[in-house]
Amino acid sequence: MAADSKTKHKMPKEQMTPFKDLTLRQKIGHIFYYYKYYMLAAVIAAATAASLVYSYQQNNYDTVCSIAVINGKMSGQSENKDAITTGFTEYLGINGKSERVECDYHYTLNTQFSSPLDEEGNASIAKIYTLASTHSLDGIIMPRENITFFSTDIEPFFTDLRTILSEDELSAIEEHIVCYTMTDGTQIPIAVDLSGTKIKTQTDFTMQVPCYGVVVTAPNPDEAAAFIRYAFGL
Repeated sequence: MAADSKTKHKMPKEQMTPFKDLTLRQKIGHIFYYYKYYMLAAVIAAATAASLVYSYQQNNYDTVCSIAVINGKMSGQSENKDAITTGFTEYLGINGKSERVECDYHYTLNTQFSSPLDEEGNASIAKIYTLASTHSLDGIIMPRENITFFSTDIEPFFTDLRTILSEDELSAIEEHIVCYTMTDGTQIPIAVDLSGTKIKTQTDFTMQVPCYGVVVTAPNPDEAAAFIRYAFGL
């Protein structure tokens, strides 16, 4: 019996006193001693649940207009607070939370599009073609010298502006329209030069002569066309 009593696990002193008679500090110590693992598990579970809820809220939204920006940067772009995103969001009258405008500035292309070693440029081209083919891209802003790169006679990449803008709107921005010239000489208006608009003049946008075109497979063609009206104040 003596040996058993020596090896027997000693219980905290507080256990010898009824729980209701313990001091607050003793009660806390008692609970922590007996239930610390359960408490830790509860904390982990709560933290995991909170993380899942936050992640769901951050990703549970509809993209009203998705725009790829090639070879251009702007302050606030990493927090989606750049002037294009915030200004167009306000113009559309959406809240920017459950409905959002997405401008992706992570595209860099070689000016001549001719270097096989330009891995970043080739990756950008591949991604743009993939997004377009899966109806996941509405518009593109890129330098004027490159705006016709994606277009061909066989398969137009940008929408003919005559199909998404009215005659009055086309007339108002006539001098800013950029055309793709087919091999037979036919010219198709596929983009607009934004260099004289607030997109360039009222921001710190680094692109010298930005142009914008609406992708033919745009999932949100009305909103994509609305960006032109927003830029020119139509």
